[in-house]
Amino acid sequence: MSEQTKVTGIVLSVYPVGENDRRLTILTKERGKIQVFARGCRKPNHPLFGVTQPLIYCEFMITEGRRFNYLNSADGKNYFPHLKEDLENIYYSTYFAELAEYFTVEGMDERNILNLLFVTFSAMEKGKVPLPLIRRIYELKILQYYGIGMEVFQCISCGKTENLDTLSFEAGGVLCRDCAHGSARGGTHVEPAVLYTMQYILSIPLQRLYSFVLKEDIFLEFQWIVKRFFRIHVEHRFKAAEMLEEL
Repeated sequence: MSEQTKVTGIVLSVYPVGENDRRLTILTKERGKIQVFARGCRKPNHPLFGVTQPLIYCEFMITEGRRFNYLNSADGKNYFPHLKEDLENIYYSTYFAELAEYFTVEGMDERNILNLLFVTFSAMEKGKVPLPLIRRIYELKILQYYGIGMEVFQCISCGKTENLDTLSFEAGGVLCRDCAHGSARGGTHVEPAVLYTMQYILSIPLQRLYSFVLKEDIFLEFQWIVKRFFRIHVEHRFKAAEMLEEL
């Protein structure tokens, strides 16, 4: 008889299977990203009905099989109720979960991205940081964890740490003034405040990631840079991002 295993994580997505079942994609601390089948849970009176919804942080008791995992029970730890209050919060939180699902691999240690998603949802619950800023911070940070982060601490050409005022999107980082002047890579001028913002995001502990807001002019440049960098380095198009564009 198969033994039960306890895992803790966030439900990224839920898909109906048959008439009464669901397949859950869960990002867990112990197993990374996993697929779990919950049998009968689509019935409104089923004990698993409320905990087999997306964007919930739970402890799950699962049975691990050779081909499939099955959900036995779940204890909801954080339902993030604010995320479901309106379309804007629903679209943003769904987008963050969609990115987490795309940038993680089953069976790998994905605790960094799980923790990032948790603190992001927590920041949304508090409502102190504007959602568009949360989005760009999240995008920049998840690319770092995925391994295609932007180099913002030293010149990507010579390694100098001073006079960093040009950003090469294609090369993936900043250039010092001397290298930018003689470079064929091209580049975009980056304001010191924007560079500092990106350095802060890529170096600060997650608990302090959403501890600031930006002046409008700084945010607009920061947003433009992250948006362009993301589109250049990530070819995939996300459904939730398209929904956000329609808001």
